[in-house]
Amino acid sequence: MTEKHAGKVRYTPGNLGDLLKHGWLVEIVGFLHRLKNGEPLRYADTFCGFADYGVHDETAQRIRDRFHVLAFRRLQEPFLDRGRYAGSVTLAELAAEGNLRASLFDANPQALASFPAGRAEILEIRSGYDILDLKDPYDLIFLDPYDDIWADCEKVLTRCAARLDHASILIFFPLEAESQWDLLTAAIDRVGINCQRGFVKNPGTPFDGTWHFAAIFMPGTSLSLGAVLGLFGELNVVTARVNALAVSP
Repeated sequence: MTEKHAGKVRYTPGNLGDLLKHGWLVEIVGFLHRLKNGEPLRYADTFCGFADYGVHDETAQRIRDRFHVLAFRRLQEPFLDRGRYAGSVTLAELAAEGNLRASLFDANPQALASFPAGRAEILEIRSGYDILDLKDPYDLIFLDPYDDIWADCEKVLTRCAARLDHASILIFFPLEAESQWDLLTAAIDRVGINCQRGFVKNPGTPFDGTWHFAAIFMPGTSLSLGAVLGLFGELNVVTARVNALAVSP
């Protein structure tokens, strides 16, 4: 992912959408890592972007001053100190305390080249969505597609639902219009997915753009309901913290 997508979504590292999806990612990976009891966490990220990004001083300061999500802040702080913002794969590695077996893909070869050779398996697929058709088991698949997901949104959700016997899935949605949140939730209900949903209404700033943001976490069928409900509560806290940032202090 470059700092400006080939699609319509302009990307500024550390924006509200990043804080939603990466705040959720850190909580989910930490939860799954604890369940693994020392076994490597199998993680697939097929819109992986870069290992880290440059970040605006104002954005970094907003995270420090107002984004009170302790796990995310602890992992991101060393990067902010250097004027950087850690991407999803880097955060997943840190949240898993280095015990991560990562499989990556990105349509941008420069993004893949930002990871040292041997750090992760590079998947031989044609599209980031192709991970949904593979049979390989993963503890977590993270999908962070561009705005083109709306062309086949319900089909992607259906493919996700069929994959839950072999993986939990976190998927991020950029929403051009607030009404798309209602369309998304209706599609989830039609497919019948057990999931946690989070939505951030973005009032628009120079750093956050004009898009709204949603995250959906679909736990794999092997996870116990009681444990997952506790995680859902933590994800709700992250969503509330991001929404609080959308309001001027």
